[in-house]
Amino acid sequence: MKLSITAIIAIIFIVALLLGILYSLITFSRRSEPPSKKYDKYGKPGDKGVCPVCTTILSANEKIVTTVYPGDDDQVCYIYGCPHCYPVAEEDRYRSCPVCKKKLGAESFLYARYFDRKDSSQHIHILGCAKCRHKKQ
Repeated sequence: MKLSITAIIAIIFIVALLLGILYSLITFSRRSEPPSKKYDKYGKPGDKGVCPVCTTILSANEKIVTTVYPGDDDQVCYIYGCPHCYPVAEEDRYRSCPVCKKKLGAESFLYARYFDRKDSSQHIHILGCAKCRHKKQ
C-alpha cells in the first residue's frame, strides 16, 4: 500500500489539528476552574493567623519572620512580615503599618512587645513602625 505525498501531508495536518483541539479543550477546562485561593485571602490585622504587615491569612506551615530580643517580663520584638511580603513582597502585596497605616519599605519592620503568659501562651503587642513609633511630639 503506497501513500502519496499529499495523503501523508493531509494525515499529518489532521493529526496536528486534532492535537490542537485536544490541547485547547484541556486548557479551557482548567481556565474555567476557580483560581487557587491559597494567596488571595486577606484578614484583619490582629486576628490569629494573619500577617500584621500585609494582612495575608497564613496557611498552617507559614510563619511570620520575627526577631525577639531577650528580656524579663516583656521582650522587644521586630516583626518583618510573612513569606508573602518579606524579604521580597509579591506584586499584589501591600506592606503597611497597622498603627499608622503608612506604607512600609522592603526592609522596614514593626516594633512590638512579646509576652509569655503564665498559661504558656504567647502574646504580641504591636507598637508601630519607625515612622510612627519614634515620631517627635
